[in-house]
Amino acid sequence: MKTRIFSALLAVLLLAGCVQKPPHGPMPEADPVEAEDPHTITLARDGKTDFVLICDLGADDTVRADYFRIRDAFRDRYGADLPVLDSGGREEHDCEIVLAVRNRPACADLMKELSSGEYAIRAVRDPDTGKTKILIAYKGGFARMYAIETFLNVCGGGGNSSVPDTLDLNGKAGDCIIESAIERLRDPCVLVENGTYYAYGTGWHCYKNTSGSLAGPWTDLGVVVDVPAHAKDCHWAPEVHRYNGKFYMFTTYLSDENNHRGCTILVSDTPEGPFSEITGGHVTPKTWDSIDGTFYVDPAGQPWMVFVHEWTSTDDGVGRMAAAKLADDLTHFVSEPVELFRADDAPWAKNGVTDGCWMYRTADGQLLMLWSNWDSAGYCVGIARSASGSVEGPWTQDERLLYSKSMTGTWDGGHGMLFTDTDGQMYLSIHSPNSPDGNRYEKPIFIPVREEDGTLVWDLRG
Repeated sequence: MKTRIFSALLAVLLLAGCVQKPPHGPMPEADPVEAEDPHTITLARDGKTDFVLICDLGADDTVRADYFRIRDAFRDRYGADLPVLDSGGREEHDCEIVLAVRNRPACADLMKELSSGEYAIRAVRDPDTGKTKILIAYKGGFARMYAIETFLNVCGGGGNSSVPDTLDLNGKAGDCIIESAIERLRDPCVLVENGTYYAYGTGWHCYKNTSGSLAGPWTDLGVVVDVPAHAKDCHWAPEVHRYNGKFYMFTTYLSDENNHRGCTILVSDTPEGPFSEITGGHVTPKTWDSIDGTFYVDPAGQPWMVFVHEWTSTDDGVGRMAAAKLADDLTHFVSEPVELFRADDAPWAKNGVTDGCWMYRTADGQLLMLWSNWDSAGYCVGIARSASGSVEGPWTQDERLLYSKSMTGTWDGGHGMLFTDTDGQMYLSIHSPNSPDGNRYEKPIFIPVREEDGTLVWDLRG
């Protein structure tokens, strides 16, 4: 009787779909289910996240771009879309990453605990409601950068991200910037040759450092150029590049032949000169004001000059970046210059200046260009990106700057270039400030940088 009742009940359940009929043959082994650690907060898993990022979307462009590093890391590392919401909203979400927001009491209290230059990262989970917050607090722009960098390091990579629910980090922003002992040098370009550092700058001086330390002493070797006959003024922004066994200087001067600034190329057998002109005058168009020429060799081996078509000679007072192919011996252009982008293409740029171009190819093949304009805080360094990976572009402008006064709260600076020191660390070289500030004059400063997710960021790992 019991057997008939059980069989009838099983048939009803099978028809209702509540119980699956066992398959023929042996039962397959069930995949093990990984139990989630109850003491771990999962930030992203399998391309999804439950978190939202709460920050001040009305902040300065550079500050906001720092915030977006977190959003971009979730996208690039974990394939997860992290919503970014303005801190003015009062609605609290179940899972929040809170960046220095005062209308979240726990974050406001954490900020009160900090002194200038300090930062803190804390996980808070309400046992009753299950609401979870990752609080990121800091005092000062430098501390903000360190706080975000530390948080991204804690998050890790590899597709998924989690942190312990006891996360409670406190730190103080270190001074990663190296201030050189060179005084009053603009537009610095650093060449590393056989363990020796050479720094060239406006005025065509060369400084030499054999100490092995970028913070060590620099010896002024004086003017290292055989000054061209028509170079009457504006001896600006010399860059020295090793190419085919010689050292080529790309630089600018004002010519008394045409009363225009233009770019020229000089050569020397050694980094210490003397450098002699090989272009017979300006290599750039004689009717343009052109400055800040830089050197680039494309993957096919074609040499280029990328340079500034200065705002002083454009039809609308807006500077352009331009480029032209060079002959193999670098003595002349073998193509007409092409326009790459305009100063006002960058949403952060506050005027019509295009300064200090420098080319960089990322490990994944993307072509970047560093260049300078002004943001709301002063002279700065931005990043342009070639959508095609070639010099001709088209070029887009990254929202996040590589250097701005808003990052440090001290001085502005720009005209950037990149070099690698004798220990293999890549540095951004700029002059800072752009204009004398009290007793502080323009000098080269060096900031450690690294590649991250196809772009360049400060390397704050120490």
